[in-house]
Amino acid sequence: MPNRTEKAALAEDWRLYEEGKTYNHSLDLYSKVNLNERFYRGDQWDGIASGGLPTPVFNLFRRIINYYISNLLSSAVAMRYTFDSPYGDKMKITAEQAAGAVKKLNDIALHRWKKLYMDDLLSDALYDAAITGDAVAYTFWDPTIKTGQSFTGDFRTVLLDNTNVFFGNPNSKDVKNQPYILIASRELVEDVKATAAKHGRSKEEIALITDDSDSSEFAGDMAQKELTGTKCVTLTKLWRGENGTICFRKSVRDTVITETIDTGLQNYPICFFNWTPVKNSWHGQAVATGMIENQIFINKAFAMVMKHMMDTAFSKVVYDSTIIDEWSNRIGEAVAVSGPVENVAKVLSPGQMQTGMLDVINMAIAHTKEFLGATDTALGDVQPTNTSAILALQQAATQPLECIRRALYRFVADIGMVWLDFMLTYYDDSRLVCVPEGTGESYRKFDFSPYREALFDCEVDAGASSYWSEISALNTLDNLLINGKIDTIQYLERIPDELIPKKDALIAEIKAAVEQLQQSAQIENRKEENIDEGTGI
Repeated sequence: MPNRTEKAALAEDWRLYEEGKTYNHSLDLYSKVNLNERFYRGDQWDGIASGGLPTPVFNLFRRIINYYISNLLSSAVAMRYTFDSPYGDKMKITAEQAAGAVKKLNDIALHRWKKLYMDDLLSDALYDAAITGDAVAYTFWDPTIKTGQSFTGDFRTVLLDNTNVFFGNPNSKDVKNQPYILIASRELVEDVKATAAKHGRSKEEIALITDDSDSSEFAGDMAQKELTGTKCVTLTKLWRGENGTICFRKSVRDTVITETIDTGLQNYPICFFNWTPVKNSWHGQAVATGMIENQIFINKAFAMVMKHMMDTAFSKVVYDSTIIDEWSNRIGEAVAVSGPVENVAKVLSPGQMQTGMLDVINMAIAHTKEFLGATDTALGDVQPTNTSAILALQQAATQPLECIRRALYRFVADIGMVWLDFMLTYYDDSRLVCVPEGTGESYRKFDFSPYREALFDCEVDAGASSYWSEISALNTLDNLLINGKIDTIQYLERIPDELIPKKDALIAEIKAAVEQLQQSAQIENRKEENIDEGTGI
């Protein structure tokens, strides 16, 4: 059974969890997130009384958000570490060592970027930010990852729903100075029991891990759809220990799963960014929230137009029932009349709808897209009569997204610093790390010891990633080389690695050949000087 200290810590952790949920309820966070997610999926009539109207969905919601995501990720993103400690003469680390360390760290980060499918993760992060207001990334050490070496384990980065993350000071966006951070999740009971057993918990404690139905405060309607009796809520608490490093403890409501563990990390492995920042709150405002009422109006207006057309679009026939027993609309069928045929039946013209209704709908759609920066030009819904002007307008339309783009890049840089923390803390000197070599990869040792106390920084490189941008860049480099503005080595250093196999080896061979030619020229010059001195000429 948990000892008295663990019981007190357990009770305190779950008390803080309840306080965090109370804060989120005060923001109406749970209902907003669920409503936004529902509208994005296209379930836009749930909870809305249709009053007998048709229930069409014109999902402007998804079109605009997908445009945002694709536009913000139109440029390739990569981490780049820089050395931020003094180096060089009279320092422990030379300039060559600093450059070599940075290159190795960049190679490791590139390898993990590919392994973790970070491009997909960034797309999902933008979706989360647009729908919920926040994108939250959590990095942890996964001991089950195979490395192909005598040991296992590496760091992983996953996204968390903002409804499941609780800051000790929710009015501050400063992650580093948070008193604690809580992470709630729904996990399979059997998996939680297995984890507890691995950490040496007793059978009595493991028996306290039981299923629950506490899923109402997790994001999305599907969070409430579970197999009965299979899951429970787990709570992970992160805080800064007495020695300044990050500690964590995991528990369920009735018992501790893992005792307090010192991770050795210098900072919290949590990063986040807001779509629209909100003053004095770490939670941001989702772009989806401001679109709800417009989307409801557009759907309802179209529904009323449809209802009107269904009821009045076709002409009606009125007839004298004292003369005709029953009217038939069958083509060519004779109608029996008991009496004179004059004024037996009459066709009523269909009702006319006010055209202003359609104008209002079109204006609502156009203004919604315009105010959100997703104009027809930006979306490509224009006739390409003047391509240069269209491109200029499309570039101008993306300017409102620059603030979000900068927040995304800061998010990536923050993740890079978390990765660096894991590398310097968990990678030992015997570990072989993967580095790119031409079009392939190789594994080499990297001595981390001299750099564990050094300072590094992480920046984000963003460049054009489209096929046409790459072709344009190559054409420019070709012209510079042909016109003698750059040499072969400068040309090779700037073209993408995948275009030339073993590019680094080729550059090294060319440099060696150039050095050999220079040495040969120097020898020839010395011979000529000796001849001149011997002849006295």
